[in-house]
Amino acid sequence: MTHSYFGHDEFAESAPGLKGLADAVRIRNKVLRAFEQAEAEDDLSLRRELLTFVLVGAGPTGVELAASLAVLVRTKLKAEFRRINLAATRIVLVDMAPRVLGSFAAELSKAAKRRLEKLGGEVRLGHSVDQIDGDGVVVGGERIASKVVVWTAPSPAGKWLNVATDHAGRARIQGDLTVPGHPDIHVIGDTASLEQEGKPLPGVAQVAIQQGQYAGRRIAQSLLGKPSSKPFQYFDKGNMAVIGAEFTILQAGRVRLSGLVAWLAWAAIHLQFLTTTSLRLTVLLQWIWSFATGQTGVRTIVNHVPVSKPNKGVELPIANELRK
Repeated sequence: MTHSYFGHDEFAESAPGLKGLADAVRIRNKVLRAFEQAEAEDDLSLRRELLTFVLVGAGPTGVELAASLAVLVRTKLKAEFRRINLAATRIVLVDMAPRVLGSFAAELSKAAKRRLEKLGGEVRLGHSVDQIDGDGVVVGGERIASKVVVWTAPSPAGKWLNVATDHAGRARIQGDLTVPGHPDIHVIGDTASLEQEGKPLPGVAQVAIQQGQYAGRRIAQSLLGKPSSKPFQYFDKGNMAVIGAEFTILQAGRVRLSGLVAWLAWAAIHLQFLTTTSLRLTVLLQWIWSFATGQTGVRTIVNHVPVSKPNKGVELPIANELRK
């Protein structure tokens, strides 16, 4: 899984994407270093650039990350710095789409946007990103000076396969999850574009899980000489997006919820899907501790240093044990 820069691969150097744990750690390090550098910076214009964060993509990843940054600034870091004015921090969310969280109902999308703006975020919709470099971005002809830009758009599988794509670069697929003209190629998850009942399926985990199960069964049946013609049918168990502390939007069938009640439902479901009882208890206790004390360790900057290879001819004790 990689990131789609819509033909502008040069953006990758200045705008890292968020697809896995390593990406998340790298982005957190970059954000925290920006605050540390701003604290020590005397040049006010450079300090403003360090305190301006631009996120490209108003899907679930972009909206949730923007809200998390806003909460981080308003609460967790509030007492950590003395020289910089955290109230001057800008968090700008940019997307070509007409609204945030396009896979949710319109009223929930509006609620999410209002919540994000209430937290201090700026939402700029209907504009493409024309340029990204080490000094910021150009959006709709306007330059936004920033030292931290994060890319949250989907992956470029459609480009790899040289097939038809939607506006976000996702590969358009058929009801059996295959690429038109290529029955041996299945595309699933948030790298695929498939409509059901006239609406595109959202790029969330439960869609990918159900598609993966369907594709696996279909491939197994094909190998056994029993191909299935039954198209994929997504069973919607509901979608959620967390917009900052104690605020979530929830959509499940005709149910539409936003706010604290939806957030409590999200927390319960999150705990339910953890793998073991001990892990559920650990996470619950960590949440309780964080809410009670405000201590989360968010300022930890983790540098992953690769293990050095031994010189040629040098044997490590573990190597000898493994050979035995």
